[in-house]
Amino acid sequence: MQRKPLTQLLGLLTITMLLLAACGGTATTTPTTAPATGGNAPTAAAPATGGNTTPATIRWRTRPGDAAEQAVYEKLAASANANLKGQNITITYEPGVNDSNYFTKLKTELVAGNAPDIFWIGAVELADFVGTGQILDLKPFIDKDPNFKLADFYDQTIKELSRDGKVYGLPRDISTMVTYFNADLFKAAGLQNPKELAAAGKWNWETFLSSAEKLTDASKQQYGLGFGNWWGPSWGYFVNAAGGSIFNADRTGCALNSPEAIEGTRFARSLFEKQVLPEDDATSEQLFQAGKIGMYFNGRWFMPGVAQNAKFAYDVAEMPMGKVKSTWLFWGPYLINAKTVNPQAAWEAMKQITSSGSMGEVAQMGSNIPARKNQEAVDVFLKSTATNNQAYITGTEYAVAEAPVWAGSWADFSSKVQPLWDDARSGKITPEQFGQRACEETAATFKK
Repeated sequence: MQRKPLTQLLGLLTITMLLLAACGGTATTTPTTAPATGGNAPTAAAPATGGNTTPATIRWRTRPGDAAEQAVYEKLAASANANLKGQNITITYEPGVNDSNYFTKLKTELVAGNAPDIFWIGAVELADFVGTGQILDLKPFIDKDPNFKLADFYDQTIKELSRDGKVYGLPRDISTMVTYFNADLFKAAGLQNPKELAAAGKWNWETFLSSAEKLTDASKQQYGLGFGNWWGPSWGYFVNAAGGSIFNADRTGCALNSPEAIEGTRFARSLFEKQVLPEDDATSEQLFQAGKIGMYFNGRWFMPGVAQNAKFAYDVAEMPMGKVKSTWLFWGPYLINAKTVNPQAAWEAMKQITSSGSMGEVAQMGSNIPARKNQEAVDVFLKSTATNNQAYITGTEYAVAEAPVWAGSWADFSSKVQPLWDDARSGKITPEQFGQRACEETAATFKK
């Protein structure tokens, strides 16, 4: 989309502010605190001890993947409104468009002063949003709310949301990466499947590779393995499971040139050399659902499609163990706009949409795991489908959290590394060259 001249944008912003002043901003009530005037970390006013004396409307946005998911969030809004009626708070749900412009639009709205009160973002976007200075610190509300327990959420997510003594949001959901498998193909080949191997303590890279090779039959266009060609299930998982890391310890630089990271890259590269994957990874998902792939690495969001399309017996297991146990913890938080007119009302709404009950409703779709680790939330998830849901939960014990790059730009880092990985997997460069060039070419990404 063509950018508008700055003078035009300023004129539009002035008109927008006048209209907001006449019609009400993001919440229809009297402000309880002045908007932050600068700095990266607006601090909330002290929470009120009682309900709202005047009605407050809180705008809430997510990025639903389809109409069914949107309907779930609309149902959550209705349920939350019933619970908040006595506090004069109403939640208005605004579904965002599910494309790459979702985050750009939010950032533009934050600058213009018309962003929603509460909105979802992806975990790797967190540093960029906090850096706008427009994200509310929730710690004052958490500290003064005796009915709220931050410890009910998974530790990895809260660690990423906590910075400089502040808490910048609450997790909406999580997903660990697991191994989906075609139980019928394993049975036909006379092999123990990943779940059985895991139960016997034998699910590791050796048995994983052996299974992939034995399940591959080029004459039938059948493969042992499939996964998407992006950092999660490809180079990222293998680097971590080999004992390496994408970044150094404080995430201020690249670590893909370490011996461990190179070893993980080498193992991943061997899968392509042995041709146990389809040549075109874009077809892997469809081939798995068609019964032509034995194992597929993916997150919980993959489950609804499998449940709907697969005509074979399927299940899931933890990721195979390399040098260490590893998987990814994918997640995304809800943030509160620092310019919300009623921070207390936004906090009350936030508690409703991140409650165990709300997360349980989302989990029933089959595409998410509750971001809470308290037993009530876990039990709802474990009953959500007939598959081995425990594998997702067990993975949280050792998962590496998807994380923002506070000292640089995750988007810039990933965009530079991915083409190098493509060259490594195709044999154009060696694993050593992949690691060395990745760190050299991303050095400018990090702040000095």
